[in-house]
Amino acid sequence: MKAILSCLFFSLFLSGNAFSEEPVGPPDWMKTITRLPPGDHANLRPVALEYTLDWNNRINAGRVNIAIVSEGTRDEKFVGDASGRSTGFARLLFPYDFRARSIVDQDSLRPLTFQLREKDRSEENSYDIVFETKRQVYTTTSKQKNKTISATSRFRFDFGQDVLSSAFYLRSQPLEDGDTITMLVTPFNRPYLATFEVVGRETHKVKGTSYEAIRLNATVGKVNPDLTIKTYEKIKRTILWFTDDEYRIPLELQTHLAFGYASARLDEKEWLE
Repeated sequence: MKAILSCLFFSLFLSGNAFSEEPVGPPDWMKTITRLPPGDHANLRPVALEYTLDWNNRINAGRVNIAIVSEGTRDEKFVGDASGRSTGFARLLFPYDFRARSIVDQDSLRPLTFQLREKDRSEENSYDIVFETKRQVYTTTSKQKNKTISATSRFRFDFGQDVLSSAFYLRSQPLEDGDTITMLVTPFNRPYLATFEVVGRETHKVKGTSYEAIRLNATVGKVNPDLTIKTYEKIKRTILWFTDDEYRIPLELQTHLAFGYASARLDEKEWLE
C-alpha cells in the first residue's frame, strides 16, 4: 500500500514481488540519466490537488491530497505537502495513512529534503532523505509495538530526485513526441531508475471531463545494493498523462497488471494564488 504515497508519479508499480534482475553496472545506466537544465515549464502556480485511487476505475481504494507552494524571498523553494489514506473496503483490509513533505530548489528543481511518515495496522515508519551535492543520505525509523529501530544509509550519486522533484523536472521539459527522460528517484529509502517516454498528444477523459493531454509510458527498476537493476515482471504497462498546457498538471497514472489495473485520477484542483 505504499503505492499511495507516489500514486501521481510511479510508485504504484513498486508493489509485487516477482522480478528479474538485469546486470546493469554503473557505467551503463548512470550514463542514461537525463541531466538537461529545467525546461520552459519550470514554474508552477501554487495549487492544491486531490486524487482518487481505484481499481479498474470502479473500486475506490484511497485518496491523496497534495499542496504545492513557493517559499522564501532570496532562495526560493517549492514546498510540497502530501497526505493520503486508504478508503472503503481497501481500508478494512489494509488501513494505511501517510504524510510527506518535499522541499525543492525552485531554480534548479533539485531536491533538498524529503520526509515521509506512514502507518499501517501493525507498523509505523518514517523516512528522512537529505540530498547532498554528491550523495543521498537516508534515515529510516521503524516502530513495531514497543520496539523502535533506526538506521542510516547513503547512496553516492549527484543527480538523484525525490518523488515531487522528479515530477517537477519531468513536466518542465519540452516533452516532444518521442522524447525520453530518465531519472534516479527515491520514494522511500532505496533509489529506483525511472524512464519516461513521450508517446504523443491525445484527448484524455478523467471522470467525465476531457483534457488535451500528453501521454507518457513509464518503466521502473529498483537499484540493488550491487547496482544491478531489479525489474518487475508483474507490471505489464504504466501510463502517465499530463495536461497539455502551461501548467502540465498530472491527470492520471495507470499501472496495468495481468489481472487489471490500478489508477490515480485527478478529482479536484484549486489554485492557491
